[in-house]
Amino acid sequence: MLGSRMSSFDFGLQFLDAEKMTYWGKRQDANFWIENASVGWHEAEAAFHTVARLTLLPRSQLTQADGEITSFDVTGNALPDSTPVGSINRARRQGELASRKARMGAKSVGDIITTLPASKSTCLTT
Repeated sequence: MLGSRMSSFDFGLQFLDAEKMTYWGKRQDANFWIENASVGWHEAEAAFHTVARLTLLPRSQLTQADGEITSFDVTGNALPDSTPVGSINRARRQGELASRKARMGAKSVGDIITTLPASKSTCLTT
């Protein structure tokens, strides 16, 4: 019966251990692993750890208006000691803001930040 089952999504982390991780049999410094997004982290060297689960209720749905003003700002809401690192995350912030600007019809990125209702600007934390 479609729509009667809950969907869930697990969020996982891999911890960087540059002393244990290898690339083509050689150890690399931490910066190598952080800055090279195309290099895979083998699970045998950096296991996934599930840290959260998002479960969607059956037949739950936001109204179109609520969906249009709801956003997740991962990079903008990070605490200083958990700011995302690496070149992909440095670029991500601008991409998230540009996408939100386009969806909300704002004139500038600053308009987005100042006009979002606090209860609708969602920060996903664990």
